[in-house]
Amino acid sequence: MEIQWLGHACFRITHNNYSIVVDPYNSDYVNGYPKLSVMADQLLISHEHYGHNYREGVILSGKPESESPFEIETMKVPHEFKMGNWRGYCLIHILKADGMKLVHMSDLGTQLSGGEISKIFGADVMMICAGSATALPAQEAKRVTDECMPSVIIPMHYRDGNRGGHRLETVEDFAGYFESPELVHRYDSDTIEIVPGMEPQIAVLKFKGVYETVNKTESDHKTRKGLLARLIRR
Repeated sequence: MEIQWLGHACFRITHNNYSIVVDPYNSDYVNGYPKLSVMADQLLISHEHYGHNYREGVILSGKPESESPFEIETMKVPHEFKMGNWRGYCLIHILKADGMKLVHMSDLGTQLSGGEISKIFGADVMMICAGSATALPAQEAKRVTDECMPSVIIPMHYRDGNRGGHRLETVEDFAGYFESPELVHRYDSDTIEIVPGMEPQIAVLKFKGVYETVNKTESDHKTRKGLLARLIRR
């Protein structure tokens, strides 16, 4: 299984030749990131804010979701400490496949209840906001990881040079709350391979930038194939 960080809170998760993109960002509203254009088989949106719902940036293959190896669950959580009365709610996505569990925490803005923790406890991977004025600050995000005990923590949604808004904290702010500096693994890649039983770590992925286009002939072929299928069903 591979997880590719596409910038901000956006990831592409691939397993058994099936890919899912979570929370594509609109670069017009997220500082420093280039225009997003990526291909995937399925798209997941945690909430309707511009940094998370740029559907136009994802080119879907047309592959049916019945071919997905993932079982997907969601949990609705407040975006901020005012229990959703300020910025609303968002969805935590829980993806399970072949005995592995991945959790995308979206813009979680409060601590989790005991029941919520039990659903994601011991995840193989947790993708979590590294600290924000509009979600959990870094110290509180670290507390979430302590309570949920994932093996691999992938920080997201943080300020990195000219990328990310001024209200975001840095990945160094987040990592600084962990007592063991050796937990922090800095990758020279935007992609990490996930296997069962990985050593505990904070996996800081390197933003590379992705812009993908579909070959027009291939796109036209898929369009014709789809039209033919609809005509046959009629």
